[in-house]
Amino acid sequence: MIISLQELNRFPVSHGISDRQISHVDFLKRMGIPSKGLIRLQQVHGGEVVKVDAETALSGEIPGADGAITDVKGITLSVRTADCLPVLFYDPEHNAIGIAHAGWKSTKEKIAKNIVEAMKANYRSVPSRVLVWMGPALRQCCYEVNSEFLMHFPDSVVKMAHKHYFDLVGENAEQLIAAGISAKNIFDCGICTACKNDEFFSFRKEKDKAGRMLSVIMLK
Repeated sequence: MIISLQELNRFPVSHGISDRQISHVDFLKRMGIPSKGLIRLQQVHGGEVVKVDAETALSGEIPGADGAITDVKGITLSVRTADCLPVLFYDPEHNAIGIAHAGWKSTKEKIAKNIVEAMKANYRSVPSRVLVWMGPALRQCCYEVNSEFLMHFPDSVVKMAHKHYFDLVGENAEQLIAAGISAKNIFDCGICTACKNDEFFSFRKEKDKAGRMLSVIMLK
């Protein structure tokens, strides 16, 4: 299965997220995306965003980054996730894209907001016109955390039955809205990786046995 963002289908953008039933190689083949043009990030759970252009080396991972932007056609931005939130960005006015790997640590570093700021600085993107999609991730229903999270995310942690639960997706949405993204332009697939562990990898459920989903976005 390939998860597609219907709202992007009318634009010249290839995009999708794999499930646990398809290999990354087969996923890219079905997407019609050459693996040699795939941008891979080191994903260190930080807030750094890199600009990718025609001069960027495509071999190996880009060190230190959890987000990337580009306006070059044929370059595929990607992130790998198994509970963390993949966030895809498209600016139809300036034909630019972005992608973020938003775990709780990179969310604390405001990775999604940093993508918006990078697109503004490099492509003159107007945040209110940028489209954003959020993929499968560990949702608040299953994201039990310790009380320390209240210090980092006071508005996104709820207490239920003497336990604390973190709303990773809601926190990222609020950060995006604060960065100028219109709420109507944020599209969430609503899938919890733990609840649907038979279809999606979940580190919370599987620990070190968990594989990774691949999320991609590319300008045609």
